Amino acid sequence: MIVQLGKTSLSWTRADVEAKIAGYPRVLIDVGTGDGRFVYRSAGAHPDTFCIGVDPAGERMREVSWRASRKVARGGRPNALFVVASVQTLPEELSGLAHTLTLNFPWASLLSALVLPEPPVLEALRRLVRPGGELIALLNQSVFDDRPYATRLGLPELSDAWIEETLRPAYLAAGFAIRETRMVEGEVPHQTSWGQHLTLASGRRTRLLTAEAIGGAEPG
Repeated sequence: MIVQLGKTSLSWTRADVEAKIAGYPRVLIDVGTGDGRFVYRSAGAHPDTFCIGVDPAGERMREVSWRASRKVARGGRPNALFVVASVQTLPEELSGLAHTLTLNFPWASLLSALVLPEPPVLEALRRLVRPGGELIALLNQSVFDDRPYATRLGLPELSDAWIEETLRPAYLAAGFAIRETRMVEGEVPHQTSWGQHLTLASGRRTRLLTAEAIGGAEPG
């Protein structure tokens, strides 16, 4: 898999990843991480968790990945890693590692895959998570509330009925049991650059969806 380190792209194996995360009791993987600031902040706030950001645009993660590589005294995050990959080509090297998988305000093809839904994408996401792990998705509900706009994007009405009748069985078939879906009032639980742009002083609504990874085997 390809790892972003400042302006440099490196090729890592599964053994490289396992050596890096050794000693950390928890692993968080953030898919569609954008500029990586959420991962950087999470790594600083939770030094016992190894945090991995995944995004197809490596150049967006250059600055934060460089900051993370510095000495701790200068803002380094030894428990952070930035991987260049799309949701359609998630690396096998990350399979079964995540205790927590986050998707913060996904957009474009990733958003469509989550809400239509697209089984191959859900299955690929499920492969990242160990059994009993959690998926946490923050979705921009306001996009779905604007029906003319959502229709142009090919998005369904993200209602409670759609979640129960369409998403729940599809997620379950992929190995995710939906545990909760609700509207978030006020400040959202995960602060990301894109999320803050969407929600601060905007009146936009956010939907929180959580699911548990079921079935499968522990990573070897």
